[in-house]
Amino acid sequence: MVCAGLLFLVIINAGCTSTITRENLLARMQTNDTLLIVDVRSQAEYDRDHIPGAVHIPFYTVGTGVEQLGYPKTDPVAVYCEHGPRAGLAGMALYLHGFDQIYSLDGHMKAWRANGFPIEITTHDTTGP
Repeated sequence: MVCAGLLFLVIINAGCTSTITRENLLARMQTNDTLLIVDVRSQAEYDRDHIPGAVHIPFYTVGTGVEQLGYPKTDPVAVYCEHGPRAGLAGMALYLHGFDQIYSLDGHMKAWRANGFPIEITTHDTTGP
């Protein structure tokens, strides 16, 4: 039953997102091409490392989260997670919220990191005010 549900999500999501390669995403980042990059992993994963400039919105709130940013639904959005499943769910959520240019990062964060692409690390100030 679970496998059938996952297969259903994959089939539905296939029409909702396109794939963007790591090289293409990096090139778009370097030219300041209009593209919102959304990391849909957990806060701890995002803090450990993320793609520079990516905003963190967990996969389960991504549709409303991107809307709250005021990001135009006609502009492209790239989503990624660690391996792919959460980004697939996020892509479907964005599609259902009316976004029409949704990209899923090929290989996701695991491949981005493994291929030596740039990363940012979030540090929290623990010294207080």
